[in-house]
Amino acid sequence: MMAEAYWVNSQLSYARYTGSVKCWGVEYVICDKRGHTIFECSMEAERAGRQKAIEPGEPADLVDTRYVKIYRKVGRAKFVEMLERKLTLMEMRKEAKL
Repeated sequence: MMAEAYWVNSQLSYARYTGSVKCWGVEYVICDKRGHTIFECSMEAERAGRQKAIEPGEPADLVDTRYVKIYRKVGRAKFVEMLERKLTLMEMRKEAKL
């Protein structure tokens, strides 16, 4: 996972225009703080008549697609805490009960 402050000012900012980016063989997708992808947020915004899928000031993290389900289930704060503990994908899945 990369926080917006990191990826938005790098070559990964290409994701702003496509919603996702593939880098080093790994696909990353933009997710909001609930773990919904930018594509899901766009559909919600369209139904609600909003122009922005993710409102300014809200977290817009670039998340490895293999981790999106975990991010969604445990929430952003818990996911960051799991990353800080350096858990593997399997350990994260086990802790998230997926």
